Amino acid sequence: MRVRPNPPFEGISPVAHGALDPGELERLGVDPAEVVDFSASINPYGPAPAVLEAARRTDVSGYPDRECLGLRRALSEHLGVGLSWIAPGNGSAELIDLLARAYLSPDDASLVVGPTFGEYGRACRLCGARVLRWDREVGGAGGVSLDLDGLLEAVLRERPRMVWLCNPNNPTGDLLSGREVRRLLRVVEEAGGLLVVDEAYRELVLRGEPDDLTGLLLEGRGLILLRSMTKAHALAGLRLGYALAPPEVVRALAVARPPWSVSAPAQAAGIAALSPGARRHLSRCKRLLARDAELLTAGLARLGLTTVPGVANFLLVEVGDGGRVREALLRRNLQVRDCASFGLPAHIRVAVRLPEENARLLAALEEVVPL
Repeated sequence: MRVRPNPPFEGISPVAHGALDPGELERLGVDPAEVVDFSASINPYGPAPAVLEAARRTDVSGYPDRECLGLRRALSEHLGVGLSWIAPGNGSAELIDLLARAYLSPDDASLVVGPTFGEYGRACRLCGARVLRWDREVGGAGGVSLDLDGLLEAVLRERPRMVWLCNPNNPTGDLLSGREVRRLLRVVEEAGGLLVVDEAYRELVLRGEPDDLTGLLLEGRGLILLRSMTKAHALAGLRLGYALAPPEVVRALAVARPPWSVSAPAQAAGIAALSPGARRHLSRCKRLLARDAELLTAGLARLGLTTVPGVANFLLVEVGDGGRVREALLRRNLQVRDCASFGLPAHIRVAVRLPEENARLLAALEEVVPL
């Protein structure tokens, strides 16, 4: 008799993501060291020197602090939020998984505002929950539109236990205002659910400033904010994120989280990333990235390619056949994100990188589009 996994695990595949896949590159005969990665939306200017130094100086011979007390204290001081409202994690992906495990049971309903990051749906399905979708309209140069009134009606009708919103959204780059999030939160709370707002790209908004949602935490008990420290501070290899949530949610996450999931180097790097010098470094990086994004967008327009207007450090570009364009670029040592897994097969997502790398991408796109 063959031992089978629990029913929710059958028929669920891993979620497609950006970043290099060494196995794929090996099959194609591509040297990973030669590939410029536009598929992962990470700050290309790198971490502040003090952040790298803090990670290097860490003693890795002992276990890390399970409670991440030093990191939580630094975050508390930086954000003006009490320690009991902060839950650290091994990146946002771990926190998404922990939240689903802590709050979803088989046949519960969850609602995902799409098209978006695939880990929300995967985490819910692994708990046996039903996943409902409410999708934005993606209209090329006309931008992205979300029928918020329709979404509110769907929440009241379906009464999901959890609603997942990426803000700014991956891969479309659109951003809801604080007023719009407040409207959604009130309806989710009325329906008896939790609203999870993933702000992974909050610190990489290049057009305008996102509204600060931390004040909403104190207005009710149904809001959870997820934040990443890996993207803006270029710490993806270390993995670090945190949730801001009511204390009872933080306690539930602490129970669900495996011990020592946040490494000692990650904790040290996170504390250093909140220092004044590191914050100045990030501000400089954002100014450069805003310039780079404008130049890249203009270059794509000159090629006749439509870019969906967004506010973050990545661009959603319509190319006709995203999978074929990705493969053609990869053979030229350039990797972009094919957006078929988002339900957008005609699009690629392109991270804004260094000027010389962006110029190289534009030259390659001129060769391969249209295929």
